[in-house]
Amino acid sequence: MTFTRLPFHLITFVLLGMLSMAAPARTPDGTAFDATAIDSAFDDTVARYELPGLAVGVVVDGEVVYMRTAGELEAGGGQRIDEDTLFKIASNTKAMTTGLLARLVDAGKLEWSDPVVKYLPDFRMFDPWVTREMQVRDLLIHNSGLGAGAGDLMLWPGPNHFTRADVIHGLRYLKPVYSFRSRYAYDNTLYIVAGELAAAAGGAPYETLVRRELFEPLGMARCQVGAWDRDAVGNVAQPHARRDGKNVVTGADGATVPNVPMMAAGGIRCSLHDMLAWVAMWLRPEQSGLVDGKPWLSAEQREAVWSPQTIMPLSQRMRDWDDSHYSAYGYGWRLTDVDGTQKVSHTGTLSGMYSAVTLLPQEGVGFVILINTNAGDARTVLNQVLVKRFTAPEQQRTVAYYAGLLDRDARAARVERLVPDTSSRRPATAAGMAGVLGIYRDPWFGDVSICEAGEGVRFASAKSPLMTGDVMRVGDRLLVQWLRPDIEPWLHFGSADSRPMTLEMSKIDPDADFSADFEDLAFVRTGDCPAAPRVPAVSPAGDAQSAGMADIRELVPDIAQDIRYAGSHNFVGTPIDGYDAPRCYLLRPVAEALQRVEAALRESYRRLLVYDCYRPVRAVQHFMRWVRDADDQKNKAEFYPLLGKDMLVGQYIAEHSGHSRGATLDLTLMQCDDRGENCEPLDMGTGFDYFGELAHTDSPNVTAAQRRNRHLLRDAMQAQGFANYADEWWHYTLKPEPDPGMAYDFPLR
Repeated sequence: MTFTRLPFHLITFVLLGMLSMAAPARTPDGTAFDATAIDSAFDDTVARYELPGLAVGVVVDGEVVYMRTAGELEAGGGQRIDEDTLFKIASNTKAMTTGLLARLVDAGKLEWSDPVVKYLPDFRMFDPWVTREMQVRDLLIHNSGLGAGAGDLMLWPGPNHFTRADVIHGLRYLKPVYSFRSRYAYDNTLYIVAGELAAAAGGAPYETLVRRELFEPLGMARCQVGAWDRDAVGNVAQPHARRDGKNVVTGADGATVPNVPMMAAGGIRCSLHDMLAWVAMWLRPEQSGLVDGKPWLSAEQREAVWSPQTIMPLSQRMRDWDDSHYSAYGYGWRLTDVDGTQKVSHTGTLSGMYSAVTLLPQEGVGFVILINTNAGDARTVLNQVLVKRFTAPEQQRTVAYYAGLLDRDARAARVERLVPDTSSRRPATAAGMAGVLGIYRDPWFGDVSICEAGEGVRFASAKSPLMTGDVMRVGDRLLVQWLRPDIEPWLHFGSADSRPMTLEMSKIDPDADFSADFEDLAFVRTGDCPAAPRVPAVSPAGDAQSAGMADIRELVPDIAQDIRYAGSHNFVGTPIDGYDAPRCYLLRPVAEALQRVEAALRESYRRLLVYDCYRPVRAVQHFMRWVRDADDQKNKAEFYPLLGKDMLVGQYIAEHSGHSRGATLDLTLMQCDDRGENCEPLDMGTGFDYFGELAHTDSPNVTAAQRRNRHLLRDAMQAQGFANYADEWWHYTLKPEPDPGMAYDFPLR
């Protein structure tokens, strides 16, 4: 077999299965496979939907007959997508989880009808009877009685602080919407239970089982499950969104891709090459993915996985486009008929990543679509053209044809849907919400605070930090405007005489994605907001001496410094007001404590590198002016690639900085040679002033070595009384502060 790769501007195109002496693959109608129509659909989809990246592959009669990729891992980054590029396959993970369970059934380690509590004794649903009756199969077929997407707020937006144990424990608090086994309602959380059940039955963690039972025997060498090192693995597509006419990376991976709770429901990543091996195994089990000469799954378990379990709605579009007569869900697969032939498929949807796997088993045909942006319409249209290429080629349907139908439906939907107009929104005030401010708790989601912040009110989740936003008033109603744009909710507080006060939430757009399951939340007020910090007075001191500060080099003449705000290598990109010289001033007790840190470190051939110390009030004001200038984004890629500027204030940039009080500083740790010379900064996982979760001192997304380096710095500083700010590994304050009530504004000279 050979690969034919055209220049990038013509987009990578690969045709396999063309051995010079072998007959070409045949399509179901008996004609030789012709890639021309698929090429046209590929090109039209990329052009019409302006995709940053696309990968498509086709299997016919067990042979990969088509692979083609286009675009970049990151738009504008120059690294091309190829057949080995890793994509999030999202909910196409579910079929891998059910395949793993089917292997365990084949091995005699469980039965589909086994009670869940046989393997997970602490498992609970809201109804004790459902807990007792829930079988392994019920975890997989969306018939639990829970509403669509119930509990998904424990999974997304991510990263967050929920664990698998949290998710499984939270199920007992989620009230059913329907009776058990009465109807279909898509869920993710029970697949997390399924993954842990597989681990219990298989005697190894879910991730270990997937690698051992699936990736290794099927030769899916690039697929990743669990936590892994992004750069060591390499060639990883990043998620995108379309903003202001451009494809922009959103939610990019950190150095370590974490082992997220939703792994068994949608956390696996694979390449196009791997996914085609997966498809080939399902289509031709007698020749693909054999294990010790036998099919990966028995015929009995293959039939079980593809047997209808729960009836799904049969949409008008399925009737019109495919002449479909039934729709059902099996074990991790959707089942229907298209133009008189069986179709087995699933899609995968995560923010910024879309996938599709479609099999036509009776025709021996399967294909894979991987896209690294929010592209629901693109996936639908391209998938449909591919299906029709094999089920009704005489129709010659094109991307433009199906895109036109979707556009028509979207216009009709906009007329029919009545989404409330919230354009009159204005920031809510603490005075206007005085009776309801406080800390609230939901039994499965945890604590949120609704408290005064600046001149407004801020909603913030303790376990899902990305769910932070400003409370806004629209007439007599309240909503949350998230700092990171997402589906917005109404807030519904209990009556004035409620004791304790209650809070419920609901989607402003009732037809928005069901994973924003605000309606399942039931908060009760548990306490008051913390007292607002006192704003320090500004001292009239005009220089360091009158302020009682020392230049650290008076005490440690050769301490290493890189005072970033005196130059242009900082997030603003220009010298900051008040930094007339690269000096490190600190109140004398603070400087003396830092001197002791440096002395102790030198005994182990390490030294400090100081980035910032005392910061004039005028410098902080410079930062705030920069934040308000939305057009100045020149240093975003280095310092805040995953955040908007409006998300920096509060967590990363304070209106009143502790640095101005002379007891706070920013620094890193260097390792020197055995003479105490030639010192180099240790790898901390991010640079100084990187704004984002990756810079949090105990971020789960840095490597073990990077975390150890951060802890070496923290231990050395703590030994002399310095406390770390958990969201910035470089940020330390001497505790107790010598004078927390006084700030300073003299320039550094």
